[in-house]
Amino acid sequence: MTSPEPTEDTLLLGERLASISSQDSEEVLSYIQQHRISITNKSPVNLTHPHESSRLSSSISISDVISMHTNELEPEPTTTLVEEFKILVSYSFPMIITFLLQYSLTVASVFSVGRIGGTELAAVSLSTMSANITGYAIIQGVSTCLDTLCAQAYGRKDYNAVGVHFIRCNYLLMLLFIPIFGLWVWGVEPTLLFLIDEPESRDMCLLAAKYLRILAYGLPGFILFENAKHFLQSQGVFHASTYVLMICAPINAILNYLLVWDKNIGLGFVGAPLSVVITNWLMFILLYLYIYLECNTCWPKQPLYHPVFITNWNKMISLAIPGVLMVEAEWLAWEIITFEAAKFGTKVLAAQSIITTTCILIYQIPFALGIATSTRVAWFIGAASKSAAIIATRASIITALVLGIVNEIELASTVLIIGAIYQINDFLSCCTAGVLRGQGRQMIGGILNLVGYYLIALPSAYVFAFIIDLKLLGLWFGMIIALAFVSFTQLYFVFISQWDDIIDKCVNEGVEEGHLNIESHSLLPSMSNSSTII
Repeated sequence: MTSPEPTEDTLLLGERLASISSQDSEEVLSYIQQHRISITNKSPVNLTHPHESSRLSSSISISDVISMHTNELEPEPTTTLVEEFKILVSYSFPMIITFLLQYSLTVASVFSVGRIGGTELAAVSLSTMSANITGYAIIQGVSTCLDTLCAQAYGRKDYNAVGVHFIRCNYLLMLLFIPIFGLWVWGVEPTLLFLIDEPESRDMCLLAAKYLRILAYGLPGFILFENAKHFLQSQGVFHASTYVLMICAPINAILNYLLVWDKNIGLGFVGAPLSVVITNWLMFILLYLYIYLECNTCWPKQPLYHPVFITNWNKMISLAIPGVLMVEAEWLAWEIITFEAAKFGTKVLAAQSIITTTCILIYQIPFALGIATSTRVAWFIGAASKSAAIIATRASIITALVLGIVNEIELASTVLIIGAIYQINDFLSCCTAGVLRGQGRQMIGGILNLVGYYLIALPSAYVFAFIIDLKLLGLWFGMIIALAFVSFTQLYFVFISQWDDIIDKCVNEGVEEGHLNIESHSLLPSMSNSSTII
């Protein structure tokens, strides 16, 4: 699984470009900008060197530099609102199915164990919450960095760089797996017993710890699958993970029956996490088999032990940290709200569970739209197409508002008015977060999520629920206010985006990594200094 090696002519061109002086560099850029405009408009123009007497040290003219190019120079990518709308919908649909099937893995465990007894059901719920906060949220947050790095590299046709970022992220998450594994295997039991210091809850805590100890052995499979999913999505391949889960989800359900309930091989409670472990490893094997057979263009040409995979992690980490903040902030805030709802009694908690479950299911739509948006925006940024990136952003926002309003009407008609009000903000939040990810500005979303959920949501939810005594309605008011703050503030930052700076930054990062693809970038109108071509 290798990418094509650079040709001798391309390497020679790179060496010649590297020898261009600062003054001549600006002249090259002026030449290229005009040349690209002429190609885009399909109208030939006569271009000459601005200072005909000026020559490079190697006596190569600007025209010679361009003519040395091994491939035909391509015009800037273009698109329309209608085309982007169709693409966003076509990308989102398989992802919605993927997320629902992945969500079913947890649901299958809950259903299979729930028939054993109330303590076992409570233990699965507690272990699932613990796994989400201490493991899955971190993994999914880190893997979102690939939505920026891989997609932008793919947009600028740096196919090997796509694979390099992918392998680096795998290595980073495998390092993070070590403390997570240690916590789940040895640290969860004493932690739960300390936090839930009630004699009647001891059995539940011990079962939850046992569940996580087994589940920990499936984490590597989950990590590799999750990263591969983002790796493929960055290339516009959204159906592969859907196919894999269409195979694995039914297998997981069958495993739950056999390992939990079967009279011959059933293991009872521990059969549920064991089913998830087997399923996670199977998902990993099938998805990587798909990459090997069908989608290996972006697999890195270097061996997996090459130093390139353990260097230049700064950019990846700077994107991974806000990605984790965004996921952790929201997930943990929801767990706190559910915990607070339990203080109002079982009926209120049941109502909270119904509304939350409904919102989680509907959330798969805006979440899928957000990932499709980040992919499209990142592609156009990588290809240095400012106008196309703006059109993709507009199409995403319009789609989010339309779908949000439609879902609001649907939910309101079923008396879930609270969820209806929440949803329109959720659509806008996911969409704008997708744009920011595509731009590589996750830090904005990370900070806004921390402020929104912990400085706005939780305090206001407490005031509305306990002081004003609106109870469950008050808790949701707090979340709605926070999400509105996050979504509209993100929208503001999207509106004031400095697209030229974002594109130049993307190109310069490719140069710093040594991944500049001349075919993709020799005609970029956004280039404004010599550092973008050497």
